[in-house]
Amino acid sequence: YSSRSMRPWLVLKTFGITFEEIIIPLRQPDSKARVLAHSASGKVPALVTPEQTLWESLAIIEYLAESFP
Repeated sequence: YSSRSMRPWLVLKTFGITFEEIIIPLRQPDSKARVLAHSASGKVPALVTPEQTLWESLAIIEYLAESFP
């Protein structure tokens, strides 16, 4: 519902970075529980790495820039 959610996805796709996309329909009775299963903050988008879970778009993009120069 926001372009902010799409920004990390566009970066991943544009630079050919392999990732698993999990689509969770929002505004559904079980949406919050499904998001919490992947993101402890309850926020999306979320990028889960072996070290951490990033949930803010700019933080995700910065992480990708550092990890995939």
